[in-house]
Parts: sequence; structure tokens; C-alpha cells
Amino acid sequence: MVERSAQPPEEIGQFFSSQWTVYERMVRFNLLRHKEMFACLREDLQSLKPGFSLLDLASGDAGSLAMALQGLRVSRCVAVDLAGGPVLLAARDNLRFRGIPAEVKALDFLRFVQSGCKQPFDAVTIAYSLHHLDHGDKQHFFQGVAQWIKPGGSLWVIDGLVPPGETPELWVAKVISHLHLQGETVYNAAEWQTVENHIGTCDHPEEATALHEMATAAGFQSMTTRLLLEGGLLGMLRFQK
Repeated sequence: MVERSAQPPEEIGQFFSSQWTVYERMVRFNLLRHKEMFACLREDLQSLKPGFSLLDLASGDAGSLAMALQGLRVSRCVAVDLAGGPVLLAARDNLRFRGIPAEVKALDFLRFVQSGCKQPFDAVTIAYSLHHLDHGDKQHFFQGVAQWIKPGGSLWVIDGLVPPGETPELWVAKVISHLHLQGETVYNAAEWQTVENHIGTCDHPEEATALHEMATAAGFQSMTTRLLLEGGLLGMLRFQK
């Protein structure tokens, strides 16, 4: 199979900056199961030692993460997103409103994790964003993000997953069908075209086993499948260093 090329990160960042209201409705109406995923993430974070540090990559407005962290003791929180501007300011405000001491950075998450790390984190999270990278850049991501995690710490990846034996193209078709089935009245015709075009051109999901291989090569010790939904099309994986 010929791998589709990923769009430059600046183009994806521009999409989310200009179309944020479209994506926000996808979250609000739970079309991609944000509620279930972040509820599961909260369960895991509750098991960490109070006062843990957290890095959130491709954070968007961090609304779902902020709710997952509410009431938990977080000593340090950094949110990174290429969209920047009002979206990243909303992330800072959403986190601080819930008592999370947040620092925000307007940067591409891949370039960020490939930069030098002076102070690693107990926890790193990335939701619904790793699929924007092609296969090679996902490998670079795991190699880079490993340096940002303390020994014994974890990386949580919430994303689309290709079920075993299926293809990314079939995943795209099934996810678009799922979105229409769950939220046909959420968008008008033009907005649906925007959503479908974005998924068809920017989403490059992998099988969980492929991500596990990348993580192992980068030095992670284990992968745990924490949650699978919609027939395995969406999932949360925990990689422990």
C-alpha cells in the first residue's frame, strides 16, 4: 500500500484555528467519544501520586482534559498546540479555572518533542492528533516524546485505531459513516464537506500493534489498551516507560 503523505503541520493548525467551532461541536455532541475516553484517562491519572506533572500535546482548548484533571493535585502542567491564539488562551483559562497551574506554548507538537528536554514529566497525553502524522513521523514522535517522560511515567494516546486486518482507507469510510449516524443534524451540508475532506486528507491512523512497535523501539517498556470503542475504531493506549 502506498502511504498517503501528511499535510504540513501549519496547514492543520490553520484548519483548527479557522474551523474551531466545527470541531468544538464534534466534542460537545460526543461524536468521537471524548467523554468516555477522558473519563477513562481520569481514572488512570487518579492512580498517580498526587502532585504529578503533566504535558498535554496538541491540546486544543483543553476542555476535556481540564474536566479530567478537576480536583487532582497537579504540580506542573504544560499545554502545547500549534493553533495558538484564542484556542491556546482558552486552554490556559480552562485549566486554570479548575485549579491547574497551566503554561501554554504555541508550537507544533512533533517539533516540540524533538527539541531538548530539561525537565521530564510524570504523564504525557495526546488526544485525537497523532493520526495527523504519517508513519515515519509517528516513529519520530515516539523517539522524541520518550525523553519527555520520567522513568516509570506514561504516555496516553487517545486516537483513531485501524482494527487488525483492515486498512486506513476503510477506517476513514467507517468513521465518516459513524459521524453521520451519530450526528447528522450537527452540521449543515457545507460543514459536513469540511469534516469529510479533513478526515479524508489529514487522518493517517495505524493499528495498535504498529504503535506498540514504534514505542518499543523508542524505549517504552509496555503498552496497555485502556479502552476501545466503536468496534475498535477509537481507542486509548497507555505506554509506560
